Amino acid sequence: MSIKDIIHSAGKNHHTIILTAREKDGSVETREAEPYSYRITAGTEKFFCYDIRKGGTRNLLVSNLISAEETNNTFIPRWNVEV
Repeated sequence: MSIKDIIHSAGKNHHTIILTAREKDGSVETREAEPYSYRITAGTEKFFCYDIRKGGTRNLLVSNLISAEETNNTFIPRWNVEV
């Protein structure tokens, strides 16, 4: 299963994901997040999610996603889930 397939499944089931991604500064961070959407801006595909620990939205370059795991933790969507 690809990372995008895992994100899609989690979004469809309203489950959070454990997401590992390379940050802009080159560090690697793992977070639990609610998956919401993809957008292309300036020719770059970004993934938008809600970071539970930080309590806010995040957008990550899809090319920087390292891994994703669907959890059994459910969430009530804050916005339309489009993944």
